Amino acid sequence: MNVTLVSVLFVAAALVAAGAFVASWRRDLGHGLAGIPLMFAGAGTAFAGVSRFAAVPAGGAQLLGQEVAVLLSVVALAAVALGVGLAGREGPR
Repeated sequence: MNVTLVSVLFVAAALVAAGAFVASWRRDLGHGLAGIPLMFAGAGTAFAGVSRFAAVPAGGAQLLGQEVAVLLSVVALAAVALGVGLAGREGPR
């Protein structure tokens, strides 16, 4: 099986679409936040795929996409932690 840039971008688009669907479908804030890591994972997959298949003739830095993917995963984790903290405050006062 050959993995091409087009197949990587299709997977990334599917992850972003699934995350957007989950985030918009759920009415509860805590459940709606489950889509945010999926969207960030799709963006990270796209960055890593583009950096992998980029035409760099002199052996330049192909790690930039992987670094951005790791940064996006950290941001997604922080967003979910913040959202869970805010959703926990919605209880009766």
